Amino acid sequence: MAGTRKTAVAVVLAALALTATACNNDSGAKNAGSAAPTTAAAGTTAAAPEAAPAKVSPAVFLEQVGKKTGAAKSAKIDEEVTVGGISMKVDGALGWADGLQGEMTMDMAGLPGADKMAAGLGGTAFTYRFVNDGMYMKLGGQFAQVTDGRHWVHVGYDDISKLQGGANSADQLKKADPVEAVQALIASGGVTEVGKETVGGKPTTHYTGTLKVADLVAANGNKLSPEQVDRMKKSLSTAGVTSETIDVWVDADQLVVKQAGQADSKAGAMKFSVTYSDYGTPVAATAPDKSDTIEMAELAQLGKNAGAGN
Repeated sequence: MAGTRKTAVAVVLAALALTATACNNDSGAKNAGSAAPTTAAAGTTAAAPEAAPAKVSPAVFLEQVGKKTGAAKSAKIDEEVTVGGISMKVDGALGWADGLQGEMTMDMAGLPGADKMAAGLGGTAFTYRFVNDGMYMKLGGQFAQVTDGRHWVHVGYDDISKLQGGANSADQLKKADPVEAVQALIASGGVTEVGKETVGGKPTTHYTGTLKVADLVAANGNKLSPEQVDRMKKSLSTAGVTSETIDVWVDADQLVVKQAGQADSKAGAMKFSVTYSDYGTPVAATAPDKSDTIEMAELAQLGKNAGAGN
């Protein structure tokens, strides 16, 4: 039993570490606070389409895009991320009115050792819930057997920082927020309009830029707050990224339809792509019942005890 317990716990910790590594480049929430449920009002719709102001720079136009996208408060997402030899697919509905909250499914079938994960955790596709104090990961298989039937791991943002090797808080997880993508592109200081392209059957305008850590403060032209600039610098530096290519596609309603990025990180070459649909979709995220939840600290201790038992 000790060997089974040790294996199950080890697989969980490895999966969480890989999740945190990927999230450092693609998704999450920003505020640590109470785990109160947040619901984006159903029926929220974007404002009527507006043409881009005449003779303004792409950066100025993207400021308006950021405001419109932020006001929409939520969307459905479909995401693919590759970091080194690790690939994941994510889909779900997320809101960003008060930090990034919601529920999504992460398919880790592309991870090394996915067969061991399936045996130990009951599959390779897992449900994640993001709330203000962290994220919850739902597991089964041998994991539930060694945790007295509990199915959810609660990973607070301090825990995520440790899993990421010292990353600075939940802000590392924020890139699935389309507003963050727009802000990062503005901060690059060199936004270029690529042209008109069709994404998901919708006509869009494609913008691109390269965000360099060394030039971030000078390039942003005071369009971002010092806190935003500091957060971006720490996020990139923690991942070992010196520059990142960012692409954003915007529709006629001035909403982000797609974002993509690529960079070299200390975990390997990183690429991600996120598409957005159904802006204003209802989003609710509530923490699972405490009786069905195990904290990261207890999970880690289970692993140590199982190791000692062997």
